[in-house]
Amino acid sequence: MKAIPIIITLFIINQISPGQSLIVEKQSGQKQYDIQAIENIRFNLSDSLSRESLSLSTVSGITQIALKTIDSIFFTGSSEINIAIKDSVVRFRTADIDFFSICPITVPDRQVSAIQGSQFITLILNDAVFHREPKIKNRILSGNFPDFLRNMITIKSEFKDLNGILHTVEYDVMPDYLSVGSTDDFCRMPMTPQTAQAIADSFGCILPTRKLVDDIWKHATVHLEPIPYPWSDASITVSRFRDHNRDIEAARIAAGGQLGELIAGIKKDVVICNALKTNPGYVAIYGWHHTTGIPIQPLYTGHFSEYVDYSHGIRLINEIVKIDGTPIRAQDILRDPVMYKLLSDENSPMSQPCYKY
Repeated sequence: MKAIPIIITLFIINQISPGQSLIVEKQSGQKQYDIQAIENIRFNLSDSLSRESLSLSTVSGITQIALKTIDSIFFTGSSEINIAIKDSVVRFRTADIDFFSICPITVPDRQVSAIQGSQFITLILNDAVFHREPKIKNRILSGNFPDFLRNMITIKSEFKDLNGILHTVEYDVMPDYLSVGSTDDFCRMPMTPQTAQAIADSFGCILPTRKLVDDIWKHATVHLEPIPYPWSDASITVSRFRDHNRDIEAARIAAGGQLGELIAGIKKDVVICNALKTNPGYVAIYGWHHTTGIPIQPLYTGHFSEYVDYSHGIRLINEIVKIDGTPIRAQDILRDPVMYKLLSDENSPMSQPCYKY
């Protein structure tokens, strides 16, 4: 398996003295940043797959700017941060910024005019699956999803390859399931695997394997007991999606869980597995763990891919995974005859680690 080389260089602007700080006064207190450290954010990535971004949490939401597009970063005194991108400069008032971070992927900003989750539910309430799926995909691809999904969580685990050699595996995962709406008004959105795969591909992500679903549960800081409803024709309706999201939120709040924490036990995951190649046209689901760690749903591939019910959830994982510190595409790991065991608990490599759409 060939590792993807990444060359990192720093573009330094010598306008300031070392150690100078940016101090931002907020109602919640004072925040201090090393100006030189911020101005030194400029990566020249030879890896064309990298989607790392400068993530700025502002009063209007999270904005992410792909690092590879940034020419320079500089300050106007202490009042304004300027980010030069090709022939333009994007400006932010420092007083409007809560924090800076580097995110492993770059996703679209949520627009101020984007509709809320409850409004979207009303919009698709009576739609059949084929009518609502393009609407779900378009809303998420346009950035209409909550900010708490934008800050991925890095999980570090140790797994053995097929030869029994232990490796350190680091991967970045969304803390919760794909939703439509804002942080204040959202709905976790079940969808077909084709829609989920199209979104994952656009964001530079993969869907999880059964092994990773189990590992995510182990690392979660919020474990909720599943909330199953008796199956009926209503299980596949949007109104049931809404009801399930409402009940999950009530349980999360009662448990003291915060949005943005790594949460588990609330949905079955749509996963990738070898059956996507051997049994095409079906969806693979797994998980919905009890707080004991036992999943309700064993790996199941008996539903046509158009089948979606309230219990399904889509959690995305950054496709760039670090193996012993070396970044490698997850798809390449899953196809490798020895290393695939690091991400999969199946008995053979995964020649098709994705859904076709």
